[in-house]
Amino acid sequence: MSSVIVCFLICLILPFKSSADDQTALQLLENVQSSLVEVRTVDTKTFNESNGHTKVGTYHTQGAGIILDSHGTIVTNTHIIANAPHIFVGLTDGTILEAKRIYSSDADFSFIKVDPPYPLTPITWADSSLVQAGTPIIALTNDQDNHQHVLSGEITDMINGISSNNAELLELNLNLIPGDSGGPLLDNQGHLLGLIMAKRTDADNKSYAIASNKIQREYMQQNENLITSDQ
Repeated sequence: MSSVIVCFLICLILPFKSSADDQTALQLLENVQSSLVEVRTVDTKTFNESNGHTKVGTYHTQGAGIILDSHGTIVTNTHIIANAPHIFVGLTDGTILEAKRIYSSDADFSFIKVDPPYPLTPITWADSSLVQAGTPIIALTNDQDNHQHVLSGEITDMINGISSNNAELLELNLNLIPGDSGGPLLDNQGHLLGLIMAKRTDADNKSYAIASNKIQREYMQQNENLITSDQ
């Protein structure tokens, strides 16, 4: 997938189509926003200048994450936090917590952990194995001013993993541009279908999300490993 680059979510409100059984975009956003976080990293590097002096540069990255359990486990894109010595998570009430990486997948997602001052609100899972081409989807985004937006579209294809017959990537008709990474891909009921990951550089309206079932399988495996190690 050489034509796929790491991307950030588009910061633009587009029309949201709903049926009588679906939630409106504003209701959906209100219902799930407590399960979303902002992810920031800080890295400091020292450079030697030609005049013999040293210069210190501080680098920041910014993205999004999704709360998976009340104890503070969060999923985000690995490219947001890669090689960062300090990871910070911002909750919807303004609380800032330092996070540590506890697991990175072979796909572009990682689990990070915070020590929350109160039980967090986890996202609810959708079964990504049930989707097909034409399934309507919703992406929620945060721009650099932390304004939340809704992007609607549909799934155009499902891509199986190299060593499995399970769909691990979902192809979307969303034209993503630099903004926020790690945002949720939801069904029309507000359940997590995937984690926004990348776009194609050679085609408009073609982007990708990591399927929720792949994320959930590895999340459950990590929990089982922790339980086993404690016994």
